[in-house]
Amino acid sequence: MKKYWIFLLLFVLAGCSSSDNDDAKQFTEKQAVPFEIVHYEEKIAPVYESLVPYISYAGTDGQLKELKSRFQIDGFTVNMDEYTALFLVTYSGSCGIAVDGVYNDAGKLAVQLMEPLGTDCEKEGIPHTFVLQVPKQQFEKVQLYNGNIIKSSIEVKN
Repeated sequence: MKKYWIFLLLFVLAGCSSSDNDDAKQFTEKQAVPFEIVHYEEKIAPVYESLVPYISYAGTDGQLKELKSRFQIDGFTVNMDEYTALFLVTYSGSCGIAVDGVYNDAGKLAVQLMEPLGTDCEKEGIPHTFVLQVPKQQFEKVQLYNGNIIKSSIEVKN
């Protein structure tokens, strides 16, 4: 009888140990793509305020110039022969937000955001505009993740 109760207890505990993060998107080191933040500002162009969070990309000099104008940012360059530029906008609480990594996810370029753990973070929206450069490759989509949730996705036009 004791064995039965121990088995039942283990079964119940195993059933209760499931967490909400079981389906969280987990990227691996093998999927990692080198990246560099080439520009950052605590602002968002008015045209994107209603679209936040949002991600876009530039693969040519013309696209880079157009996105710099639309995002209303300047003061940086990207060698478009070697790199793709990723533009992303988001809001965070007062503790901020960071780009955790960039990953090749089965032909999709995934940018993972990370919010710091903190208890004194205010809930007010602080705007962020990031520009990243990643080595030029063929991708079908660029996607912005916050945890396991895709916040923005855009198809790449080749």
